[in-house]
Amino acid sequence: MKLFQKKTKVLKIGLALGGGGARGLAHIQVLETLDELGIRPCKISGTSIGAVMGALYASGLSGKEIRELVHEWQTPRPEKKHGFLNRHDLRRWAALFDPSFDRSGLFKGEKIIRFLSDYIKYETFEDLKIPLTVTSADYGDASEVVFNSGDLLSAVRASIAIPGVFTPVELNGRLLLDGGIVNPLPYDLIQNECDVVIAVDVGGIRSIGENSRPTFFETVIGSFEIVQASLISYHQKFNPPHIYLKPEIRDIGLLDFHKADLIFKQSAPIKEELRRRLQETLKPVDSIFSARGIKTRLQACRGL
Repeated sequence: MKLFQKKTKVLKIGLALGGGGARGLAHIQVLETLDELGIRPCKISGTSIGAVMGALYASGLSGKEIRELVHEWQTPRPEKKHGFLNRHDLRRWAALFDPSFDRSGLFKGEKIIRFLSDYIKYETFEDLKIPLTVTSADYGDASEVVFNSGDLLSAVRASIAIPGVFTPVELNGRLLLDGGIVNPLPYDLIQNECDVVIAVDVGGIRSIGENSRPTFFETVIGSFEIVQASLISYHQKFNPPHIYLKPEIRDIGLLDFHKADLIFKQSAPIKEELRRRLQETLKPVDSIFSARGIKTRLQACRGL
């Protein structure tokens, strides 16, 4: 029966994944929800950890498979800490991240790229199943550098070059840093190509204790994250995304990947919020359909 066939338009759904270190594990909740709804984004953009999650998802991994990858890597941690990482963290990070002995960062970042290459089987952006755009920052002229073609993993490596944590990346004659410096939530890069853009902000909330003060490292990274939050707020005033999501993630540091279970617990409500926001956003243009019609419309996005 083709009664409504000519009146139905398949919407192009775009997905923008922001930076935030370990808090970016919350992106998995969004990816799983899209999978459950049968929605396949037509475009993905990402910064820093958002670039990592975007590359994994665009290469064909499901949200569930990415969650399983995280659990495979995660091990229990004792509470006692030494500096900003505990001893078990140091051993785990040493296996994944290679220490840098120059003054520009703690890690080289080469091991994490080799780790990702075991799961991302594609070498270039053109090979991906979903078009992906990632961002980085040029240390020389302070401009935004956008990647959507050519070598994939080198672009992701540049996008995660968090100042002080990873060494900058030399690429095409430029010295590149974390994309969150210039565009922490790059939904604007795909807005013109999508009907609806979902932007996921994984900036965190910090509790200030009366008897505790942040360490030097925490102060530096915290200041970086404050600048990111200000940039996102500024861009939203003039050019907001269709759906803006920010899970309430509290007291999770940039490198607290060992707190994956807590991050998943804190960010769990975002799944229902995304479902609700999608229906609210799509309902006006689907007024000729019932609630079942909206669901059919969402499922239709799978073929994009």
